[in-house]
Amino acid sequence: MSLDAFYLQYHPLIFAVHIFAAIIWIGGMIAFSLTVYPSLEQIPNEKMFVRTALRTLNRFFRLLIPVSLLGGISGFMLATGKDFAHRDPVLSVVVTSKEFIWLFMLLLYLYAFYKIKEARSACLASNSEAARDNVKLIAWYLFGVSVLLGSSAVYFGYLLRGV
Repeated sequence: MSLDAFYLQYHPLIFAVHIFAAIIWIGGMIAFSLTVYPSLEQIPNEKMFVRTALRTLNRFFRLLIPVSLLGGISGFMLATGKDFAHRDPVLSVVVTSKEFIWLFMLLLYLYAFYKIKEARSACLASNSEAARDNVKLIAWYLFGVSVLLGSSAVYFGYLLRGV
């Protein structure tokens, strides 16, 4: 089966997987930043807060690994299946912009993962303040920027949907 035939046969499924992955990725970051993290901040013991936040982030990032892979693979399949690169230069720019947005979000994800490891090391060294700062950086700033970028990628996807 050629890639074109595969794409035509499974387009609705590929599209559904792509939308599902985007919802989990972006919605998860919104949920963590606006509900989970503020609830965790209510924990009065600093060390307990940091440990609970790190456990929660680890679980969340374990969820994001397969979701981001599904989103990336399905997005690649959608972009190549519709052959945007050879149809229209404007569409090609929109697709390339969307790909760069998701690539940058992936880099933010990797940086956040690094900051989790750094926070864990600081927590083990009884430096709760540094660990808390790393968790705050992830919850408010890295996730916030990713949500804004992801929302713009969703908009670009919406523009491409009717094409």
